[in-house]
Parts: sequence; structure tokens; C-alpha cells
Amino acid sequence: MITIKDVAERANVSPSTASRALRQIGYISKETHDSVFKAASELGYIANSTAQQLKTRNFRTVGFIISDSNNEYYFSILSDIQKMLTENGMNLIIAFSSENPVDEETCFRSLIASRVSTIFFTPTNDQNGEIISVAKKNGIKVVQLFRDIYSDLDTIINDDESGCRQAAETLLSLGCKRLLLIDVEYLYLESERVRPDRSTGFLQALKGSGAEYDILRFPLVDYDVGVLTQRIDAFRPDGIITATNIAGLEVLTHLKDREHAGIRFITFDDNRWLQFCTLSAIRQNTAILTDSIREAVCTQSEAPRKVLIPQDLVLRRDALLD
Repeated sequence: MITIKDVAERANVSPSTASRALRQIGYISKETHDSVFKAASELGYIANSTAQQLKTRNFRTVGFIISDSNNEYYFSILSDIQKMLTENGMNLIIAFSSENPVDEETCFRSLIASRVSTIFFTPTNDQNGEIISVAKKNGIKVVQLFRDIYSDLDTIINDDESGCRQAAETLLSLGCKRLLLIDVEYLYLESERVRPDRSTGFLQALKGSGAEYDILRFPLVDYDVGVLTQRIDAFRPDGIITATNIAGLEVLTHLKDREHAGIRFITFDDNRWLQFCTLSAIRQNTAILTDSIREAVCTQSEAPRKVLIPQDLVLRRDALLD
């Protein structure tokens, strides 16, 4: 863990002077100020916002950066993660990046300053390697969830490719001939870089089937629902797969006042409202996910490890909309 003493030694000043320079308290010469800030930057030091608390208590705290506060899936797993961490004597700090790289960096800095032991995050982009490096220099383990973007990090991801292939194969077996996949469009990531990829599994299932298909990438935030509804009306699918609950809800809202007899529907991220409405869904294995997070927090490894979480199709009412 990089400390103020390390910064002071690098800048050739006392720890108190380094601290005052970084906090901009009292008179500090420009030469000393610049020297201290340069040393802090080179070492990857971020001021500890909980230093006084840490003097009397050893925190074992985990940070969780949620990329999309509107995605019900994240909140559905948080209670299980919180329970698991509590049972292992740990605390949880939640931050929100809002699918924005700048907010993601801010979240990292806040969690580093809070001296968490591990940071879990869903990458919003591939340009925040510098702040990730700062976290690692401070002895913090960084684990990416649900999107495999940084090759040098431990990774826990859902097998979306296999799940989408299973969903498409099921719709084909139920007689669908015109399939629409509403996948995710990322604001700061090329979709082709996100693996596993639902579209890949979708196309694998359709290969040689003779079915017609369309793929629409729908933004996670700041989306235009008109683009979605126009695409549905123009293509007139008899089977629809949605990558998120948000897109799924928009689809159902659009179809409820229109003639949609015979349309079959499957969405990712099973939850209680889908169960209540008896709608078919791809369900992630929360038990394996939670156990993988516990293992990532509690164990150390030299080489990055990748965990692929299997998914199951929960078929309700033969996936048919009423």
C-alpha cells in the first residue's frame, strides 16, 4: 500500500510537508508543491479518506461499481453478495458509474481513497487502465464483472453467448421463422470487443436454419424507444430475444396495444416480475456468481483468472405472449 511516507521520501520532504502540500494547507513553495505532486503521481498515491478510522480498526471492505443503476439484475444479486461478505466479516461500498468512463474513474478514486481491499466493476470503456494501475499499486485487487475488456484482470462473466444460442434454438424449435435479437449498444465500447457476445450465439443457432433474422443494438442509457418500435414494426418478428430487462419492458409496452398473437418472447436476466407474468427468461446462476466473487476476494493468484458463469433457459408458457 502506497503511503504518505513513500511520497515524502520520493519528494525528499517530511511526511507532514507532503501531507500539507497534497491537501494544499498552509504555505508550500511551488517547487515543493510540484515535487510532492509529481512523486504522488509516479507512485500512484491517493489520499486516504478513512485514515483516522483505520488507526483504530482494520477494515475489510469491498467496492462494487455498478455501471447501470436502471438494470434490475445488478440489484437482484447485491443482496446475495452483501450477505456473503457479511458472513465473511467484510463490508460493501456501492458506487455508480452510469456507463460513463469519467464517472467510472471518479468511483475508482473514491474507493481507492477508502482503502477497499477489492474493487469489482463492470467496464464502461477500455481507457481507464491508468486508474486501475493506481488501484493495484495501492495493493487493491481489481476484478471485472460481466464484460471481459482488460486482459490483465481477474474476470467473472456470464456466458451470454451460450444463453442466447439456447434461446434462439428454442424459438426455432417452437416454429419461429423471423427472429429479432435486441442486443446491447455500448456508449464507449465497440460491441465486437465485449465477450462473450450474445449476437455470436444467436447467429450460431440460426446457421442453416433458413429463418430470417434481424439484430438491433439498443443503448443502455439515453435511448430512443422510437428506434426500437419502428424496427419491430418494420421487421414483424414472430420471435424476440432481448438482452436486458429494460429493452424487454419497452418491447412488451409497445406490443401490448398491438396485434401480436403468436409472437414468442425470451429476455435475459430472470427476475420476479418475469416470473409473475410467466414470461420466459435466461437465468444466471447467482450461487456460482456469489461464490466466485467470494473466492476472488479471499484468494490471491499471480496470473489473471477467468470464471464463466453458466446460464439456464427458464421456459414459461412456451415463450408465447398472450
